[in-house]
Amino acid sequence: MSFATDMKAALPEGMHLPDAFARTFDWLEAQGWRDVFARQDADVFANHYLSVYPPEDRDRHGTSYVLFSFEAGPPFHQPPPEVVARVARLGKIAGDGGTLSLWLDDNGSQHFVVFNHGEPQELIDDPVKVLQFLAIGYSEPGAMTDPMQTATEQAAQDMAAPPILPNAFRTFLTETFGVAIPERAADLGITMAPHATINAWLDDVMPLTDAPPMPGTTPDNPFIITRALAEAFGEEGVQSMRDTFEYIVEEE
Repeated sequence: MSFATDMKAALPEGMHLPDAFARTFDWLEAQGWRDVFARQDADVFANHYLSVYPPEDRDRHGTSYVLFSFEAGPPFHQPPPEVVARVARLGKIAGDGGTLSLWLDDNGSQHFVVFNHGEPQELIDDPVKVLQFLAIGYSEPGAMTDPMQTATEQAAQDMAAPPILPNAFRTFLTETFGVAIPERAADLGITMAPHATINAWLDDVMPLTDAPPMPGTTPDNPFIITRALAEAFGEEGVQSMRDTFEYIVEEE
């Protein structure tokens, strides 16, 4: 089956994959940009991903961390079933685990949410604008904190490599949906403000007393230094993380 079909089947009851995402997934898959995470079972759909770059560009310094992939629930340690049933990851968009997710509210309406270090932030509920946001070229869209910055400005601030834009992906969006790719997330109306409604819901279903331990404080919830994170921070930054967290897993 196609990636889009598998994603539709995997989403929790009451959720749907927006048509703009289904069309985008079909195009990315047709380019041959579907793959399986390293050392993972290819028979499990959650281990598959779609990149917005061709394989020869995917791991270059300056590419944007956008990998469409599914996981039930938010990026928390052992979330309860009632949370897993109403949150689904559509993609990894930051090297530290930041995600683009769908959330189903109490009225049955779904919303796009970015989980940045576990904190849900408002995105925008227009699927095409979400795709435009992912095409801007931010090194880690899920970790972007200033929507007024361009991708180049953010990279310079983070002392990262200049952006390598996902040009084919950008052209597909422009030609398919008749939209331009802006320079800034703010141009799309994105603020990345804390999502008050989902935060209130999470506080209700996952009270603080039941909150999972912070990453890096227990053996079963280590802080993960991804390859993208290591490249962004360099050896000095990675060593600082090693000194800060007791339990660490480093991607090869």
